[in-house]
Amino acid sequence: MFPQTLFIAAIALAAAAPAQAARWSLLDAGTGFGFSGLSANIGGDIVAADGFTDLDAGPGYAGLTGADVGSLLLAGGTADTGYAHSLFVDTLGDSATTALYLGTAHTLGFAASAAGSVSDYFATQDVAVSGLQLRIVGGAGEADGTAVTVSLSGMADVLLDRGLSADHVIGLDLEIRQAGQPDTVRSLSWSGDASTPVGLSFASVVGQVLDLTLSLHLHSTQTGGSLAYATGEQWLTGAAAQFDGQLTVSAVPEPESYAMLLAGLGLVGLIARRR
Repeated sequence: MFPQTLFIAAIALAAAAPAQAARWSLLDAGTGFGFSGLSANIGGDIVAADGFTDLDAGPGYAGLTGADVGSLLLAGGTADTGYAHSLFVDTLGDSATTALYLGTAHTLGFAASAAGSVSDYFATQDVAVSGLQLRIVGGAGEADGTAVTVSLSGMADVLLDRGLSADHVIGLDLEIRQAGQPDTVRSLSWSGDASTPVGLSFASVVGQVLDLTLSLHLHSTQTGGSLAYATGEQWLTGAAAQFDGQLTVSAVPEPESYAMLLAGLGLVGLIARRR
């Protein structure tokens, strides 16, 4: 009787599940950029580094990747700088899930050949895209106007290297617009190395076009005045922030599907009691 019970349960669940799934299609990659800037006064010399990257796009995806490292010989030692920023939006082959990723990082290191001090350390980074448009495409039998649910889930993370005393402020902004519906907005801002879950969901329909704005900001400023260092001393400071998430579209079961599911589960319960 147990295999028969499982068989009936499987039939009930299959009846409740939609036969076809809606999916995403990238209509417009929008406009985006990645920017990194860093500066500091080390032993009286100004160290500076910056970089800018434009958004690139292809079938089903949009993204950018920028990175650079540099070394500068100063009167009192050697300074090393580095930055990286990246952004990816990928419909994963026009599937029901679109991957979203924004990340940025910067570093400043110094190996002293003479005693001195570092001050005015400052770094700022941004990665953003706006006007990115995704269309909800229905599967077989899903006409425009069919109700669906859109869900966004992910995690925002920060990693700090505290070679210098500094304040690190992180900002994450997600905004989704769709015609005839209120805007869906999620804005986060925090300092320190915290991990923050991000999640939201809202109603939409097949055929709808979603207009997305995504941005990640990381800002670091030295605190506590200048930091003295001795001959032969080495130090490294930096920060990294990222958001790794996904946007998923799923069908909303019809009322009769719920009824079939409840009837099937009721039958399973009846068989179990007769055992």
